Amino acid sequence: MASFHSHSASPAALSPDDDPRPRRPSRTSLHDAAAAPALSPGSPGHEPEDEVDSSEFNADNVPVEVLVRHLLAAKQSLSSMTLVLRANDLATSARQMHQESVILSAQTAFLRHGILDEVRILQKLRRGMARAYDNGTRDFKHIIRDLDIADDRLEKIMDVLGNTTVETVFRQPGEEPKSLLDFVDPKIVEQVRDALKESIHELSAAKTSFDGDLLRFDTDLRTLTDAMAAAASLSNPTTTADGYPPDQRSIPNLLSAMSDGSHLMAEHLSSLTRHFDMCVTAVRTTEGGAALARRRAAEVTSSDEDQVPVSISGVISAQESESGPSAFEPMDPLERQELLHVVMRDAAEVDDVVADIHNVLQQMEMDHASLHSLFSASRASHSATLTCFSLLEEIGARASSYIAAEAEFVQRWKYEKEIITENVQKMEELKTFYEGFLGAYDGLLLEMERRRTVEEKIDSIWKKAREQVDKLVETDRRQREHFRLEVGDYVPADLWGLMDRPLGRWTVVPLEDTREGDELEQHGEPENEGRVETAYEREREPSTPTPRKVPLYGPGPAGERPF
Repeated sequence: MASFHSHSASPAALSPDDDPRPRRPSRTSLHDAAAAPALSPGSPGHEPEDEVDSSEFNADNVPVEVLVRHLLAAKQSLSSMTLVLRANDLATSARQMHQESVILSAQTAFLRHGILDEVRILQKLRRGMARAYDNGTRDFKHIIRDLDIADDRLEKIMDVLGNTTVETVFRQPGEEPKSLLDFVDPKIVEQVRDALKESIHELSAAKTSFDGDLLRFDTDLRTLTDAMAAAASLSNPTTTADGYPPDQRSIPNLLSAMSDGSHLMAEHLSSLTRHFDMCVTAVRTTEGGAALARRRAAEVTSSDEDQVPVSISGVISAQESESGPSAFEPMDPLERQELLHVVMRDAAEVDDVVADIHNVLQQMEMDHASLHSLFSASRASHSATLTCFSLLEEIGARASSYIAAEAEFVQRWKYEKEIITENVQKMEELKTFYEGFLGAYDGLLLEMERRRTVEEKIDSIWKKAREQVDKLVETDRRQREHFRLEVGDYVPADLWGLMDRPLGRWTVVPLEDTREGDELEQHGEPENEGRVETAYEREREPSTPTPRKVPLYGPGPAGERPF
């Protein structure tokens, strides 16, 4: 006869040292329960009828009540079949979850690798846009600095022009005082400044627009990277459903343990079934056993509503329970003795085997929960990665607008930069012109002073010449008088002739004639008119008369004296 010992031990079962996973709270393992030897006759708490070995065992000493009780207990133990079916379902579900998890993990890894490649491309694009933005910002600062310098220089020279008052000699009579700034057109400067302000406004608008595009691009990248990080964290949960840290490498061990547990529970159920069959045979071969078994089964079912119903009608019929010669099946005494010995020995282990089935199922439930947690994490990670892929598609659709925004920024910046550079050059030209104007006015003042000095020198020369001429005229007058006194009484008037002609007198007056001195000499009075005209020329301005020499007195009639 087979016993639990001949069918319970399973070499495939895992021992506590074989499982590489962190151990749960300690419990009686299936291997330990299955491989434990039967209770020895001397074990405390064992039934008195089990305390004899097979050689000393007497089947006639076993009461029928004990056999019926063992039969009912064996029948109740067969209700663990539902636990075995549950274990089989758990093992099947675990294999299916593992297969689907492997597929989802492969798809997730492929998608993640592709998304990360695209993210690197987007980040490279973002760095290029950042360089364009930084170059534009740096050039903008340089241009503003150069513009401020040029405007400051222009403003300073205009202040100098405004503070420089035009000398009276250069103004018309009665004209209000003016500054040099009144002679320039301020509209030119305002036009240049307005053009610069417009260009700066356009550059600021382009910079603000591009800055907004960069901000949106950064938001997209940050959203995508955060979503990728969240998806990666979902694939690696920190704890499982039972509160223990998961280990992806333990999944094969979990699957193997669950499969072995399912097989071991099936073997336990098979052993319980064989034990029940032997109990039925023992009851059948015992006089009055069948009737007592049916009666005790009915009593157990009716006395306790919470008790699992016990039905043995399928194995002991009503006809077998009737009293009479056919109420039991005769059996060879030796075989019956061996049968009862095995039944009595195995009956002591039924509760332990049933408890082991419960414990193994409990462990399988925990392992299944761990696998389900990992599978749920894998499925959630796959779903989150698909969401990341959809987000990547949306960002890719907007990437063309970001590239176009960069091209537009560079183009607008180049265009406005040329305009600003041109206007800054105009400001430099205006500054140079105003500096030349101021320098010319200073030269005009110096030229005026030089001419005044020359005129003073000329006046001094003419003054000295006039004094010498006056001396000569006075000397000539005295000599004439002396000569007239000496010879006047002797020379008749007819011979005197030209001697009465007075000495010519000359003076210097400015010429109002606009002709040059050479022309004036060419168109001078004829020599026979007795006039000698000299001209003094100087550098002539459009409103300045040209001075010239004219005789103070022309030649008089013959015999007329100047005195």
